[in-house]
Amino acid sequence: ALLAFILVFLDNGITWHLINHPSNKLSHGDAYNYDTVVIGIMIAINSVLGLPWLVAATVRSITHVQALAEKDDKGKISSVQETRLTHIFIHALVLVTIFALEVLKLIPVPVLYGVFLFMGVASLSGNELW
Repeated sequence: ALLAFILVFLDNGITWHLINHPSNKLSHGDAYNYDTVVIGIMIAINSVLGLPWLVAATVRSITHVQALAEKDDKGKISSVQETRLTHIFIHALVLVTIFALEVLKLIPVPVLYGVFLFMGVASLSGNELW
């Protein structure tokens, strides 16, 4: 459990530093630090219930910031449209897939592999880790 805690802590810390780098030009409101409290509470609840923990998902988080960024002619970020609604919609769509399993079974697996491969390759150019 201690090693898992250290892994989650380091993952969240590294992601936080990458996302909040001054080059991303993010501005945060007063409630920004509440996220840490909410994540801590959710990890405690999920641990008691045997559910998976919340993780920062570094690559997905960086790609999300890049998608919301407006860039100048040189490709540098000039501003970022900060919103919490995209996360709500993403997780709502994940929830909808549970109820659409019969329809999703009709999609051939090679088609899904192709879509995911295309999405991965297309997002590499804007990824700092690449």
